[in-house]
Amino acid sequence: MRALNLELTAFGPYRQQQQIDFTDLGEEPIFLITGPTGAGKTTIFDAICYSLYGKASGTDRDQDGFRSHFANVSELTSVRFTFELHHKTYRVIRSPKQQKPKARGEGCTEEAASASLYLYNQE
Repeated sequence: MRALNLELTAFGPYRQQQQIDFTDLGEEPIFLITGPTGAGKTTIFDAICYSLYGKASGTDRDQDGFRSHFANVSELTSVRFTFELHHKTYRVIRSPKQQKPKARGEGCTEEAASASLYLYNQE
């Protein structure tokens, strides 16, 4: 599998949408994610694992903790991960169970967790 792009919205410590374009790394088969403590390195792995498996990359975190504490109720948590496998390109979009504003009236309602997998047309 080759990671191509990762988009996080209201995920972990990131309130606003964050995007990582792995294609900037070129054709290198291995790369290093580095930074100071608390920079969000583990969040990148959690987002990839969550998009693929619905779980965090480690056992000390659960999916209830994926939603950013900084996000307001109108900002929905989601992860979009695009990757290549056997010369085919896929995108996974996953969102945890979360509260969202009601369409009518005041208050919130619970939105169920969702996951979608897309295969891009290959020519």
